Amino acid sequence: MATSLKQAVHKNLECPVCLSFFKDPKNLTCSHTFCKGCLETLLESHWNNDVLLCPTCRRETSVPGGNLSGLQSNITVRSLVEDVKTQGNFNCNKEEKSVQEKWEKCKKHPSYDEECFCLNCTQYVCCKCAILEHVKNAHTILEAGVHETEQKNHVKELAPKADAKIGDVDKHITVVEDQRERVQYVQEQLKDEMDESFEKSVQKLKKKETVLENEVGLKLGEPKTSLGDMEESGRNQIDKIKEVRDLVKSGLKFPLQTGALTSYRAMGPQLEELLIRIGPDEELPRRTADEGERIGFRSTGDRMDSSWAT
Repeated sequence: MATSLKQAVHKNLECPVCLSFFKDPKNLTCSHTFCKGCLETLLESHWNNDVLLCPTCRRETSVPGGNLSGLQSNITVRSLVEDVKTQGNFNCNKEEKSVQEKWEKCKKHPSYDEECFCLNCTQYVCCKCAILEHVKNAHTILEAGVHETEQKNHVKELAPKADAKIGDVDKHITVVEDQRERVQYVQEQLKDEMDESFEKSVQKLKKKETVLENEVGLKLGEPKTSLGDMEESGRNQIDKIKEVRDLVKSGLKFPLQTGALTSYRAMGPQLEELLIRIGPDEELPRRTADEGERIGFRSTGDRMDSSWAT
């Protein structure tokens, strides 16, 4: 409680511009208080030295000739600052020193630490840059430590929300995985069913193929047998002619005596008779083959039935 009170007192004794305890505090027309040195720096950056804009509310305060000595001093604030300094509470504790030491030096003003933060430019600046460049453009300036604390608090607020969101998304991923596995299972089931149906269809087709092949054999068996008989008959005829021819020819090797002449007279007419009788029907094989060729197959579709055309 005592620490909070001390921090509150210190906060109210800090100049809004330099963020340090007031040094020669001056009141503006709007009743806001600032260090005289901060107001001088602010006035130097303004084109009209007779008018001073309040860094807090932007109201005008007349300062003829740029003389700030005419502004009313805030005696109460000055006394409080002196009392605090007397008690040894002015930037003496280790925590405040460590806070001051962690800020980097300003590149434009090496003797100043970047202990301020411009919300508009989102960058750390020193108090002199804040007055000369940022405040005159109505930028919002915070103490660097305050900004850092706000950011840390913001991160602390976001971290549990992020954890909660991660949990929600993780649950969603689990649901997605379950549904994906569900669809995968359906796909595998359908594939098994299709494979089984396909295999059954293949078996039916193979059986039908056997039946059709047998039917083809039966329907084409007669003309095929006929052609085979024709072929065999022709070969037998050739053998018979050759046999009689050879007998006739062998009889000519001997003188035509009574025995040879008798044999020739017997075999010669027989050969002549064979030559006259044996005359293959040249068209019969073609007609028989044409009959077989006219037998056609017509599929009746998915039922794997068939019909024959002649």
